[in-house]
Amino acid sequence: MSHHSIGHGYFSLGQFEIALDKFVSAVEVFNTLRSFLKSEDDWKINFRELYDKSYCAKWRSLLKIGKIDEALFAADQGRAQTLSDNLLIQYELALPSSDAIFDSKERMSRFLTELSIPIIFLATEGLAVNIWFLSRGKEIAFRERRLEASITGKDPIRVLLGATLEKIRPDDSAETCEDRTFGRELDNVVPSSGEVCGEEVGNLPFPPSNNAFKPFYDAVIGPIEDLLGPEDDELVIVSDGALCFIPWAAVIESIRIRIVPSLKSYQLISSVPEGYHKKTGALLVGNPCTKQLKKPLEPLPCAQKEVEMIAAILNTRPLIGKQATKAEVMKRMSSVGLIHIAAHGDEVTGQIALSPNPGWTQFPKEEDYILKMSDVQAANLRARLVVLSCCHSGRGRILKGEGVVGIARAFLAAGARSVLVALWAIDDKATMEFMKRFYQHLKEGKTASAAVHQSMKCLRESEEFSEMWDWAPFQLIGDDVKIEFDAKDDVSE
Repeated sequence: MSHHSIGHGYFSLGQFEIALDKFVSAVEVFNTLRSFLKSEDDWKINFRELYDKSYCAKWRSLLKIGKIDEALFAADQGRAQTLSDNLLIQYELALPSSDAIFDSKERMSRFLTELSIPIIFLATEGLAVNIWFLSRGKEIAFRERRLEASITGKDPIRVLLGATLEKIRPDDSAETCEDRTFGRELDNVVPSSGEVCGEEVGNLPFPPSNNAFKPFYDAVIGPIEDLLGPEDDELVIVSDGALCFIPWAAVIESIRIRIVPSLKSYQLISSVPEGYHKKTGALLVGNPCTKQLKKPLEPLPCAQKEVEMIAAILNTRPLIGKQATKAEVMKRMSSVGLIHIAAHGDEVTGQIALSPNPGWTQFPKEEDYILKMSDVQAANLRARLVVLSCCHSGRGRILKGEGVVGIARAFLAAGARSVLVALWAIDDKATMEFMKRFYQHLKEGKTASAAVHQSMKCLRESEEFSEMWDWAPFQLIGDDVKIEFDAKDDVSE
């Protein structure tokens, strides 16, 4: 903390080289202490938050002296550190003694030369958005913009996002949602609430002026629009802060979007051997029975219809109602390439309510039926794709260092290669239509990102589900994947 304070003094005097040296020393000391926390996930996450200002000051100092690439590496070094530690352990890769070894410029540079898809890396300061653009064969480009908003406060981007979501939220009378939600309200997250379509690629059309998310386009996509070529039909975004809750498909509709927590975690997931993740086998979970709880949750008949529909497409049998116990789901998760869960999701963390395990006396306890983040991270997953068709499955605590700490991150940390989540309370009919088309596209051999993009496009162009609230909440996190569907494969066997 003393190193940081001295660095801050030199920074305010405009002596950025000296300030940088002090901030580097601060980060080194903090990281040395952090290494003693071993595998204590929560401790490491909370400790990292203590010195976020030192990491930010480090990359800001590098920008001041014109070292664009170094600033990017410094910013990424501080992102999703605990998730990356978990991935190193999960994939049995050598855990370095310090971040400096793993995050060497040379190693990251080699990864960037192998990129097949352009990446934008975001770092926010108030309403200011710092943007690095990475594309194979090109120098790293840097842009800086501000979100146009007269908002102040601790997290103005979160406030702006909340106001934007209110604009697209339908009237209660028009919403047909059986509400796959449980848990409490939280004030640190944004407000909740047949035919195959043709491909859509090409140059980026500027969003219409009535698009509620146009300010985010202007601040994030607009500055790098000229750097995207006509052949770029997909974009990977390393988001930051409240921007993690942006429905990017609503910001830029013309190309596929994927989210990754950090460059380092993306590198780790991408470098896993091809045979590590299973290509076949499906676990489908729908409408777990919760009527035995002290406060029973409402049944979810639409969720049950959803997984039955998917089971028909995949020629397999789902776990429904009382069959969908926490123990049975935990038992099967590690043996399949695809996991799909349609159930109640916690409004804060995205954790999932399943059917209680047998053996309880008066009422089941939380550990008997809640699929917690710690439960998921303890599982040894080999799934290529996890689909969390639950309200708020993209939710979690927003932390500057770690990103969104919720159920989706837990599935990634446990070994899932890709996770599809919902950012808000999802409409039943729209979700059914989306999932039907999504799995049809997957079965045709499309990648997950292409299947998401085409399914959204179909809903967007339909009469019934053209409202942004219906088609925009789905977001793919992690790598792009393909699933192989074997007619002989039945998870009940």
